[in-house]
Amino acid sequence: VDDIVDVMQSNELCDRYGLDSITCGNVVSAYLASEGEFGNTELIFEMVEKIAHREGVGDLLAEGIDRFHQELGVENWTVKGLDFAAHDGRTLNGQGLSYATATRGADHMFTTMYAWEYPLVDGEEAYDPTGLEGKPEMVIEQENARALEDCGIICRFSRSFMTPERLEGLFSTDYETLLAVGSKVVDLERHFNNHRGVDREDDALPYSLPNFEAALDEYYERRGWTDEGTVPSGHVDTAVSAD
Repeated sequence: VDDIVDVMQSNELCDRYGLDSITCGNVVSAYLASEGEFGNTELIFEMVEKIAHREGVGDLLAEGIDRFHQELGVENWTVKGLDFAAHDGRTLNGQGLSYATATRGADHMFTTMYAWEYPLVDGEEAYDPTGLEGKPEMVIEQENARALEDCGIICRFSRSFMTPERLEGLFSTDYETLLAVGSKVVDLERHFNNHRGVDREDDALPYSLPNFEAALDEYYERRGWTDEGTVPSGHVDTAVSAD
């Protein structure tokens, strides 16, 4: 779809029905691809309506790609069942690694690594979007920072304003201590997921990235997790039950 007005109308429909535009867009795209109708604008509008009301094929599509991909013969273009945003990990490789490790699956807000790879930050802070060398450490730092922001109920789009210095002032402690809090949150989330069967096998992408497995190994090592992506006993506060 190359008409921005059509895109805006599709988004408006999603807003009107309370549908997530990212997931709905992925679902409709998968359906159109299966029907050989990719780019059919009128069919896009129709499918959004059908999904919202669970009418006809919309009842199946409303279940999401993770559940219907085999029935329609399309790829399961998700991580841990969650659809991708437009920040493409095949181009922004650090964002791709982040999609794989994120607690909720292909969640672009878990690190917002894309901001450093487009870049949306000052040039000296930017990362080359290609390759994964040096990026596991950055992914971890940004995961910890985003977890901290969630603890403080801080908007993601305040990143240019909420500097480490301002966060230190807000929480009355040093930034390294704050990142350690974020790290504990990520560990607890992973510990919870481990108890529900999530491990390295689930930290996978539907496409290839250069040296992905080595980067995942480094990520686990830096986190203090096992090679299989599980949090070792005693690594988290076991007083917080995962059951």
